[in-house]
Amino acid sequence: MKCWSLLGYFLALGLVAFATSTPAAEPTPVKTATPNAAPPAEMVEMFAAAAKGDIEVRLIPKDSTTGTVTIKNKTKKPLTIKLPEAFVGVPVLAQLGGMGGGLGGGGGNNNQQNQAMGGGMMGGMGGGMMGGMGGGGFGGGGGGLFNVGPEKVGKLKVVAVCLEHGKDDPNPRIPYDLRPIESFTNKGEVIELVKMLAKGEIDQKSAQAAAWHLSSDLPWNELANKIGKKHLDGTLEPYFTAGQLEFGVRASREATFRAEEAAKKKPATQAVKSLSENK
Repeated sequence: MKCWSLLGYFLALGLVAFATSTPAAEPTPVKTATPNAAPPAEMVEMFAAAAKGDIEVRLIPKDSTTGTVTIKNKTKKPLTIKLPEAFVGVPVLAQLGGMGGGLGGGGGNNNQQNQAMGGGMMGGMGGGMMGGMGGGGFGGGGGGLFNVGPEKVGKLKVVAVCLEHGKDDPNPRIPYDLRPIESFTNKGEVIELVKMLAKGEIDQKSAQAAAWHLSSDLPWNELANKIGKKHLDGTLEPYFTAGQLEFGVRASREATFRAEEAAKKKPATQAVKSLSENK
């Protein structure tokens, strides 16, 4: 027992001497998974994800000029949603045969009784989304990306114009679906104008004048004579200022030019796509 004890004693001394004379090796780091790490967000296009049922999109208008878009992520994973450059809002009740047309209409009265009875015709409202409100989003007018967590709801501000003059103003108590603007109009100049508004290239009032001229075929002299407010003293306030109309004329010309340029590029793009599909 003493021999084993002495041997163990000397072995222990030898280990101590070896340890003190040899530099200690750096410990090997151990990689451990972060508990409950969030999965990477999946990139999806807004209309495609809505059609698939992964998200639910609603537009809540304040009036024909602005509103809020809510995007509900119905999945259990985070989503990065690619926003459209432009859209059109359609009342949910219209899909059930309750109301015709889309959302909006800056020229008429908000006849809530007729709307409740299904007789109120609402005009189309085109617009684009502006910066994020909640949901960790970022965007800016004219497209962009918007992050929404799993089973969460994100909100976005919307700037818009009425696309059908003379129809009833939107009702904030009625939810609206968003659809591609191409489903509402095939006029490229109207689509380009709404994109310009969404990108902040033109103010809302000037854009509205141009939109009614391009979409509803209102002459500029009629827009110039359109009454905005009637005061108690009998004076009339025009709907558009001279400056807004002047800028609206310029915007309509620019939108028409952009639409023509976009139309020239379409055949070439389709030809390239056709060749790639036939390979």
